[in-house]
Amino acid sequence: MDSTAAPPVSNHTRVGPARLDAEHVPLSDLSRLCRHALRVADAVRWTQIAVPVRHGTTVTSSAGELPVAAVEAVARGPRAAAARSGVPVVVDDVSSDSRWPALRDGAVAPASVLVVPLGPVGGTLALAADTPSAFGPEARAVAGEIARLAGRILAARERPGAADPGARARDVVVAARALLARHEQVTPDAALELLLERAQRHGETVLATAEQVLEELGGLPADAQGRPPEPATLRRAIAHLEEHAAEDVDVADVAAAAGLGVRGLQMAFRRWRDTTPLAYLRDVRLARAHQELRAADARTGGETVADIAARWHFTHPGRFSVTYRERYGCSPSETLRS
Repeated sequence: MDSTAAPPVSNHTRVGPARLDAEHVPLSDLSRLCRHALRVADAVRWTQIAVPVRHGTTVTSSAGELPVAAVEAVARGPRAAAARSGVPVVVDDVSSDSRWPALRDGAVAPASVLVVPLGPVGGTLALAADTPSAFGPEARAVAGEIARLAGRILAARERPGAADPGARARDVVVAARALLARHEQVTPDAALELLLERAQRHGETVLATAEQVLEELGGLPADAQGRPPEPATLRRAIAHLEEHAAEDVDVADVAAAAGLGVRGLQMAFRRWRDTTPLAYLRDVRLARAHQELRAADARTGGETVADIAARWHFTHPGRFSVTYRERYGCSPSETLRS
């Protein structure tokens, strides 16, 4: 979060006068939304919410990294244009866009930029990405929902008691639905079903569940290859499967532990692991059986292949042997004797 005053935006670039004092800007809320905005598209490297305040300055909150010169160029160019016009500004390819040459200065300039106005209260949400054309229609729609939510939060500070709590709740749910849809690569309607299923499973309100989804999706960085992180729901499901692999496992119980419905659980495994929950469980059990076969000593007359296979729920010896050979290149008995 950056709570310092950013370069002022001249009065003619604003839609209406600034009505907030700097100390009334909810920086923690805006910082949270900036972190969520980093997940709008895979290549996003920096986000910033800028809010004009009294006395001709702009308070900003940021997430990610962008060189100072590029931040200032965004403020003077696309951000000022979006504030002046009240409509989003998209720079699909910074290197070839002639409107703001200052953006191209420096060795680490962004490849594409999106700036979305926050609404009547004033201010903007800006995003910079490492690849050209990073902000297609889907990314713009998600960014728009986050910008609207930021506008609602600011409106509540500007007019205490006048904000519509119902409107804010709708914005939270819509934003969570949009982020969840992109994160799970499902339609918005399917994402809303996932949200409702999760609320029911956890005995929570839909609004509380939506706020939790927003927090989860904004808190994890991409991995070393730049891929988005696996969702927390999937990680919980995997942890449950690995912890209870030696027991009888019901898919409904795994879904409940993950905070999903059965359909949502299956979609998550297919999307992120290209498998099913039961197939993943079988792989875990096969790996555990392999470990025990390697550790056992056939010469002592201890456990047999059948004993170990049965403990890990492989009740058909022939199928277990075929599956084991496909995975490890040898039979279970050969591993036991080695």
